[in-house]
Amino acid sequence: MYDCLNYSAVAIPRNGVKIMTNLPSAGANMMPTLFIQGFGFGNAATINIQLTFYFNSNTFTNPKASNSGTYSPPITLAQENGKVVIFIDSKINYQRFHVSAWGSGLASETAANFAGWTWADTTLFSEATSIKTVPYINKFDGTVYLPDSVTVLPEGRFGISTLTPRAPLDVSTTIADTITAVLSRLPEGHYYGRGTMLGVHAVNSTPHYSPSFAIEHYFYGYKNSAINFCRGNSVQGGFMTFSTNDGTEKMRLDASGNLGIGTGTTTLGKYKLTVEGAIGARKLQVTQGAWADFVFAPNYQLPNLYEVDRYIKENCHLPEIPTEKEVKENGVDVGEMNMRLLQKVEELTLYLIEQQKTIDELKKIIQR
Repeated sequence: MYDCLNYSAVAIPRNGVKIMTNLPSAGANMMPTLFIQGFGFGNAATINIQLTFYFNSNTFTNPKASNSGTYSPPITLAQENGKVVIFIDSKINYQRFHVSAWGSGLASETAANFAGWTWADTTLFSEATSIKTVPYINKFDGTVYLPDSVTVLPEGRFGISTLTPRAPLDVSTTIADTITAVLSRLPEGHYYGRGTMLGVHAVNSTPHYSPSFAIEHYFYGYKNSAINFCRGNSVQGGFMTFSTNDGTEKMRLDASGNLGIGTGTTTLGKYKLTVEGAIGARKLQVTQGAWADFVFAPNYQLPNLYEVDRYIKENCHLPEIPTEKEVKENGVDVGEMNMRLLQKVEELTLYLIEQQKTIDELKKIIQR
């Protein structure tokens, strides 16, 4: 193992850290392993990087970096002035690290090649060649336990706050009424309450007919809108509610698939769509299984007008038309009502035709 370089700076690098090694590049053949270990005061991060590459025929082959620290700055390999250089794109204040290396068996891996390394706050020269970006790769085998009950299982399941994740990503909590995952966050309003974000809220599982989970939008810590997933009275019977403005419920999809808009917590009953308020539309099409053309059938019995008159006097509404009380209690079937109204219009048309025939006959009698 060779001690190659100590880096220490009390200021913020303007460009980054370029390490000028003594590893020759012209006609070289080497496969060294480098260790970069230290600490960055500016980001309070540990640095523990292992860097490997194979260099032959002026080419960096399969360079790799792995990091068990908390900071992974971008790393680039290149040739400058016949030597290998390592550029670390890190602009962290008061950063210090130690570089050590190991290499043995190849022509360019001598003690002299690992001595005399220097550093500079500069980027790669414009004439640099064989430039290669180094990817970071970390692999953990077996079951991996990380702090705060974070678990990674060999079969690829990642658990947060659970030792037994049951899905590729399993986020659990033992605390009710808490945000368990933030899907996206904006910097604006970040320091107010829950900030400005879209998150998953684990609400509660105990009260019946109440939210268990929710996807919520917060702005400056205030809940604006949400999609709430609610439990029913048992293990099934769940439903969904939709909230806007200040988190107030505006729409509900019940367990039967009935949708209510502006109905609040009112039971939706038998209707697939219930709206509390006005509906505006450019066009409304209602399908019907029957229509009032039967009035013009030859065998249709047109009601006697005297019977209709008697019915109106007794009931205060037309035959086959719902009463005011029925409408107030049950509403109006728009399609059915249109058919009944058309039926009455067609009956009136037949009355008028008969009346006109009678008038014409009377005119003939008068003119004789």
